[in-house]
Amino acid sequence: MVDLIFLHAPSVYDFRERATLWGPISDLVPSTPVFDMYPIGFTTLLAYVQQHGFQARIMNLAARMVRSARFDPDRALANLQAPRAFGIDLHWLPHAHGALEVARRVKQLHPRSPIIFGGYSATYFHEELIQLPYVDYILRGDSTEEALRLLLECLRSDSVPADVPNLTWKRPDGTVQVNPQTYVPDTLDHLTMDYHPLVRAVVRDRDLLNYAPFSHWLDYPIMASLTVKGCTEHCTICGGSAFAGRNLSNRHRPAYRSPECLAEDVRRIGALSRVFFAPCRAIVVR
Repeated sequence: MVDLIFLHAPSVYDFRERATLWGPISDLVPSTPVFDMYPIGFTTLLAYVQQHGFQARIMNLAARMVRSARFDPDRALANLQAPRAFGIDLHWLPHAHGALEVARRVKQLHPRSPIIFGGYSATYFHEELIQLPYVDYILRGDSTEEALRLLLECLRSDSVPADVPNLTWKRPDGTVQVNPQTYVPDTLDHLTMDYHPLVRAVVRDRDLLNYAPFSHWLDYPIMASLTVKGCTEHCTICGGSAFAGRNLSNRHRPAYRSPECLAEDVRRIGALSRVFFAPCRAIVVR
């Protein structure tokens, strides 16, 4: 049984059926205006949980929908063997419609599989999101690898996640529980910025298109390594500013990846593929 399927939704679920005027924020990422590029956190989360014995996969619905007008996302979701849980990113706020619509449809198709939300925007609106009948868990903050592992352990053992940090969840009686936000790593060196687990998952599932970071990745191959989470500046438009970090992620100072680990990331990427390398930090503009 697959423990977790990460789902990345388009910014607007039915973008192929409506006329939309895309704003300038759509140029922030190297993909299309429907934000078909999933966050780099999918890569680190998948590697982390697989290192701890869980089986996970990625399904980039947005990229599949961009690549082919014949791709039916509802049929693809219905054909999935129900996993132990689904994980949906609500990182960039433009995904509000798409992420929630995918969650609603997934809950209808696979009612026994809980739905986990994560990302900056999910963190900001966690109290509102948890009230929705198709949202079961929200992992808050900019670092959720260990919290996700602990939550999957609880789901596997059918135990109550009362001690999982950074978690907003519902008890069986519908009562909302907000666990303390205590998992805030002060370094990124514990993360595995290694794309080999992703490549192995592609081979295992015999599925390249769902793992592609964005729709035209094969034409513009790019791999990234995370250099820092958090910021020292207070830009009012940025969800990744120092002010936002303190109030959303309980982060009081940036967490860096050491030069040695960053150099090793570059060596691993270079050994795997001759793609363009892009160091990045996780930010979101509201």
